[in-house]
Amino acid sequence: DGTLGWSGTRGDRFRVAVDNTVADPFSIHWHGIILPNGQDGVPYVTQPPIKPGERRLYDFPLVQAGTYWMHSHFGLQEQSMLTAPLIIREPRAAPETNEVVVMLNDFTTRDPSGILAGLRRGSMGTKMAVKPDLTDVRYDALLANRRPLSDPDVTRATPGETVRLRIINMTSGSNVFLSTGRLAAEAIAVDGEDIVPLPGTRFELGVAQRIDIRVRIPSGQGAYPIIAQAEGTDLLAGVVLVTAEAAVPALSARAPKPVGALTNGQESRLRSLRPLVGKPVDHRLSVTLGGDMAAYVWSLNGQVWPRITPLEVKQGERVELGFVNQTMMTHPMHLHGHVFQVTEVTGARLRGAKRDTVLVPPRQAVKVEFDALYPGYWMVHCHLLYHQAAGMMTVLHYQGFTNARYDPLASAAEFPRP
Repeated sequence: DGTLGWSGTRGDRFRVAVDNTVADPFSIHWHGIILPNGQDGVPYVTQPPIKPGERRLYDFPLVQAGTYWMHSHFGLQEQSMLTAPLIIREPRAAPETNEVVVMLNDFTTRDPSGILAGLRRGSMGTKMAVKPDLTDVRYDALLANRRPLSDPDVTRATPGETVRLRIINMTSGSNVFLSTGRLAAEAIAVDGEDIVPLPGTRFELGVAQRIDIRVRIPSGQGAYPIIAQAEGTDLLAGVVLVTAEAAVPALSARAPKPVGALTNGQESRLRSLRPLVGKPVDHRLSVTLGGDMAAYVWSLNGQVWPRITPLEVKQGERVELGFVNQTMMTHPMHLHGHVFQVTEVTGARLRGAKRDTVLVPPRQAVKVEFDALYPGYWMVHCHLLYHQAAGMMTVLHYQGFTNARYDPLASAAEFPRP
């Protein structure tokens, strides 16, 4: 249901009861949120999974404001769209004239476990009509707010008003290009963090990332589609902003031709509005992204989850985390429980955007920095769901922190190998 989600105010407490009404164990991760480690929602790492019929309570302070989301972190449940927005606003911020939340999901009628089994057999899960180095699962549709572009979600707009689009890439495997069409636009935030406004009409959004885009509706009547196209495919999705007297146009869910790859060119141009305080790096970590497409095994530092050695940090350190991609696919790398700043893209130093998920293109390297302020065991993983399921996960561990629930080997039951 496109109305599902949660919104709150920075400074409030996040008090939520999660009831598992499905037949399988479940977990929920609050993506991008700074929170106590024991409530991060990763089964066998920070919490046990929620059993069918069980209720789990969450209660922690909200210290951020921005566009976030929530999703299952158990097995392949995210593919079944167990996802929703999580919007946190500033307590005294002037209200937006109009605000539109856009959830993007990739949809398939196939069983996710069957897709993973097909990938492991080397069949790519389908007869591929796209380049395997751009995407390894072919989806039936791309959806925006749970609807196809042939029957889009429509929002009324007023000539002359400003609209804030909060766009969340909740897909399991689809980086996207966004187009605002005839509307002049500027990106004003990524991953919940404000940026120096970046003007344009075309933007990039990796899996699990968010982007807030501000547009202004022209005078007169009109309909204005906001369109996403999945990387490497012809799949389209979007919403339509339409004034009272304008007709909603007929739109196709397929583009005339597939689109190419995201490049991180946009990433190199982003600048944080409130960058990290400058200080020397205390600790440098390197994470090598590897994989065997034929066997469909993906790794970090040559290790395949759950048989991993945690990355170690000490509380209070400024940490540099360098991602080196040795594969021919782009990987959206996510660090739980922290906000980092992008500091280097393919050898070029910058004081870039603050994020929680960064794209690492094929055969390229990206560096980020963060302050180690939140003790715990925190996941570091590729957010392509089937890469994660095939081993592309590890853990960042604060020295001296213990958790009786930490038992990654127990997670092997989530993704049994044939």
